[in-house]
Amino acid sequence: MENKFPTQRKVFTQNFQFPTENELIYEDNPTLIWIPVEDAKMYTVTVYDGDEIFEKASTSNSYINISKKLSAKEYSWTVESDTGLLREKMYFTVSDKALHFERPTADEVFNAYPTERPSYIFSKTDIDTLISERSNALEAIKRNVEIALSRPFPETPTFHWYAKSYAFKMYFSEHRLYCDRDLIACSLFYALTGDEKAGEHARKLLLRICDMNPLGPCDVSGQWDDEIGISNIRNLPCAFDMIFPLLDNKQLKYVASTIAVYAQQCENKLRGIDYEKNPSNSHAGRIPAYLGGAALVLKGTGVVPEETLKRWLTYALDIYCGIFPFYGGNDGSWAEGVFYSSSYTKWYLPFFAAVERFSGKSLFNRPFYHRYTNFLIHFCDHRYENHPFCDCYYETPLSEAWPGFFSQNPFTVYADKFGPALARERCKKLSNQEIYYLHLLDLFIPTLREEKMSLATDPEDIAVFPDSGFIAMHTELEDENDICVMARASRFSHDSHRHKDQGSFALFCGGTSLISPSGYYGIGCGTNHHLKWTNSTKAHNCILVNGIGQEAVPHLESVGKFVSVDKQNKICVMDMSTAYPNISKWQRTLSLSDDGLVVSDVVEANEDVEITYCLHTLSEPTAEGNNVKVTRNGKKLTIIPDEKLTLCEISDKFDVDINDGQPKEFHVSEPPQYHIYYKTDKAKRHTFSVNFKVSKQEVSVCSRYVQ
Repeated sequence: MENKFPTQRKVFTQNFQFPTENELIYEDNPTLIWIPVEDAKMYTVTVYDGDEIFEKASTSNSYINISKKLSAKEYSWTVESDTGLLREKMYFTVSDKALHFERPTADEVFNAYPTERPSYIFSKTDIDTLISERSNALEAIKRNVEIALSRPFPETPTFHWYAKSYAFKMYFSEHRLYCDRDLIACSLFYALTGDEKAGEHARKLLLRICDMNPLGPCDVSGQWDDEIGISNIRNLPCAFDMIFPLLDNKQLKYVASTIAVYAQQCENKLRGIDYEKNPSNSHAGRIPAYLGGAALVLKGTGVVPEETLKRWLTYALDIYCGIFPFYGGNDGSWAEGVFYSSSYTKWYLPFFAAVERFSGKSLFNRPFYHRYTNFLIHFCDHRYENHPFCDCYYETPLSEAWPGFFSQNPFTVYADKFGPALARERCKKLSNQEIYYLHLLDLFIPTLREEKMSLATDPEDIAVFPDSGFIAMHTELEDENDICVMARASRFSHDSHRHKDQGSFALFCGGTSLISPSGYYGIGCGTNHHLKWTNSTKAHNCILVNGIGQEAVPHLESVGKFVSVDKQNKICVMDMSTAYPNISKWQRTLSLSDDGLVVSDVVEANEDVEITYCLHTLSEPTAEGNNVKVTRNGKKLTIIPDEKLTLCEISDKFDVDINDGQPKEFHVSEPPQYHIYYKTDKAKRHTFSVNFKVSKQEVSVCSRYVQ
């Protein structure tokens, strides 16, 4: 056992300590988090106001919610384990803009939740207002219903018949269309308008999906992939609540009992991994809301004892009132990138909204939710060709592979509650969709109270998000000629959906991608191409040291950080010194101007090393001596390295083919990508820079908001 209280994570599944030393925090009754001590069963936490004890409490968790309001000043805190380890005092300061988070209790929510139907997404008294105010959304849902009525009912899954097959991906994509799209569209349209055809189709779909054995391949916590079960527990309670009058007593009991099985699986999954201590699990991170939602929707059905429902609800609220969200930083960023954030920040919206409506206390009133639209403004502009970083950066909201998973409108709820004006403007532009492929539930959440005091600020040209490790620098954010550089230097390493790309950057002009990440999923997550290329350092705009990337460094060491950001001069310095073996230093400086971007690097090692400088583009580059030119959508980029870098290769081939190892029937085709490699001579110390000169003539935004 350690003889010192740990302050750094020992495994990547654990939470980060919060607050960090001398951190400025924006909650006046925060959740304090520490690293668990081996074999410890209890902890005593003491918060000091100067030399005086402000609060002292014990817990078996590795976090505690401060019960009393903190004033805007400096405090310190210690943690002592029952094994005798004492962590020394650490200091933090409460901002004068700090939020006061009123934590709702399970009794408050459960006792106020009515037994009339519908109630979960909206109540009968909300319908007239929703129809009046959401006419565009209702018309889109009507078109969704027409599609649903034209489709046969889903087949039961068979992907589990095969030991190893991507048949699951094929089935899952179709299942989401039936469950998340068709079932919810028909249920919504029936509940809002009384349309009998939509209601009857929803009833049959609901029963058909319940017929898929929840203890088999649909099991949330079972042997096979959990996505089918997660989709079911997300949607079945909502549909059940909305079409309740159409089900006879036997059907009501059948559906409610099925929901209860899925809900219990959610609790088993969360407790099985001890989620509150190990929240680095993107699938498990979705399901507390489904557990809490099921607890409310099943009230009064008689299939589950009320004490069980309250236990589920209490557990869900404990997570949301404490350590959640792991991937969402207090600065409003999401560590798994835009593709995942645009969905993962929607899964819990129905539950959060229900809690607010029935308890009068808002789970949203925490820094991440307030600031999330600031992250979206910079990293989720639908006019951009792609959205670095992390898995599926290349997908669009209407992609055939994952339709709607990249949310068609990620701003809903957040923009209305917290602003700022630009977020509301973008939300309005994205609200006019032909149909919805996913995330239909938040379209008809009744308008929640607008927070009088929001931490969201008007966007600037430079936005840095140190909690998740992203930065975006623009020459002029809303100008059609805007040049934008995005980069990643993160305390989150390359587990989950993140790649081995610390220090990587991407360059855009007017939304057109000039320097991009490279690689795809292939047929699905975990293919040879995805694991060995897309996740690799070589696939990104990084460096290799003696041909070796960040894969050679353990998860917890392969990290980066922002050293400094000069917003006035648009200069960012990043440090990724621990991300590679055999080097003692790698610092990268990004300098943005109206002429483009200059990237300067300093690399130091204990022995002579060769540096490979990797770049990737979406249009075929051409070499002119040591310089390289790229033209795309009328935008022109000239890559001008200094004399220490020598162009050695331009290729359109991946090291691992996109269909490598896949049966021919699962082969996919994706647009080509191009790879540019420079190299240095061997030396212990390297300093080099590259000028990315951008021509902004006749630049226009590459695509419309609504595709």
